[in-house]
Amino acid sequence: EDISSRAGNLVGSGMGADVISDVSSSGPVKLADLQRILSNIGPSGEAADPDGGLGLGDILKPELILPLMETLSLEQVATHLPEGEWTPEDIMELLQSPPFRQQVDSFTYVLKTGQIDLTQFGVDPSKYKFTVLSFLEALEDSVTKSS
Repeated sequence: EDISSRAGNLVGSGMGADVISDVSSSGPVKLADLQRILSNIGPSGEAADPDGGLGLGDILKPELILPLMETLSLEQVATHLPEGEWTPEDIMELLQSPPFRQQVDSFTYVLKTGQIDLTQFGVDPSKYKFTVLSFLEALEDSVTKSS
């Protein structure tokens, strides 16, 4: 019963309320009921995700970063990493580590949901959207301006 009322609060009135009404308030919620509820909560259509599912993790893959590592000096990259001795192998290991991947996914989520202050990255929120592609364009523009 508690799960049903919480799901109703998440979905809100008019958006999937018919699905909630199908859930029996007496007894446990069935998996099929929960799946129907959750399928109606999420965004639908391409307009909800203008990046088409693109996340920063799709860009920060070792196979895409390795060629860049060969063109950049290790000192340039190391200035953006915690203090210590860094080798290209260490950096590649970091990029593949589960904690790093999880943080990249978390950052992608807060970026796409607009739960981040873009001005901390020197990005004008009125000029760029809360998408991965727009964020990368903004970073590229800020690097171009500073060079």
